[in-house]
Amino acid sequence: MGREATITYEQIAAVADAMKVEGLKPTSRAVRERAGGTGSMGTINKLLGRWKAGQERQISAALVLPPALQRVLLEFMDNELTAARMPLEAELAEQLQEASDMAEENERQALESQEQTEAIELLRSEVASHKGRTSQLEADLAVSRDEVARERSAAEQARTELAKAQLRLEAMPRLEADLEAVRAVLETQRTARQQAEQAAAVLAAKLEAAERRASEAEARTNKAEMQAETSARELLSANATVQAGQARLEGAAREIADVKQALVAASAAVKKSGEDAAALQGQLNALSEKTTRRAKAAKSTENKIVSDNERATKNRLI
Repeated sequence: MGREATITYEQIAAVADAMKVEGLKPTSRAVRERAGGTGSMGTINKLLGRWKAGQERQISAALVLPPALQRVLLEFMDNELTAARMPLEAELAEQLQEASDMAEENERQALESQEQTEAIELLRSEVASHKGRTSQLEADLAVSRDEVARERSAAEQARTELAKAQLRLEAMPRLEADLEAVRAVLETQRTARQQAEQAAAVLAAKLEAAERRASEAEARTNKAEMQAETSARELLSANATVQAGQARLEGAAREIADVKQALVAASAAVKKSGEDAAALQGQLNALSEKTTRRAKAAKSTENKIVSDNERATKNRLI
């Protein structure tokens, strides 16, 4: 877009008319100086040429005179023109100088325009750079805000953890007292468990002895059965007695099984308390006594069977 003219034709015409009245020759440089140095030399030269063309039309209009007077005036003008050639040549030289000045002015303005264009491009580049930095700063600001938010959240969490830690520290004496109480209970339970384990070991030993006695009784019973089978036909009464002994032996075996089950129950109850172990000890003693009684009964039955066999043998021999 071209720049708007800073000076008008009316201003140039007024300055040129004033210089003409003063007897001065209106040139482009002089008119520009009179106009306050505003406007470019090209614009002033163009407007001043327009003013000069108007002045020549006024002179041509004033030459409409009678022919005789016109001839005299033409001769006079010819003489005057001939006489004025030197000033015209001087004016031509001045015009050439003005043209050179205008060329310099145009070149200077072109340089200024180029410098302004380069300055505008530089400004645009700086604006783009500022926009980029602004975008980066906005991104950095967003990141900083996020970091501040995270730091605030971390600080709040740290305050919460600190409060919890303070509460735990305040509760520490009570927890230590509870821990001592728990330790005491554990120690009591450990002692009871050791006692129960010892009692269980004793019970296991007694059960093993009872099983051994039952095995011996069963062996004797088997032996008696073998003897009874050899004389079954002759000793019907002895056979009945043996069957009764077998029934008692089965009862003893059932009692032994009950003892084993009681031992399993006693082993499970060891973990609970020593009191249960003591109860199991009593039960096992009772069962052991019952087993002993059953073994004695089986022994008595065996002796009776042997005695009956001996009597039957003697009777048969007789």
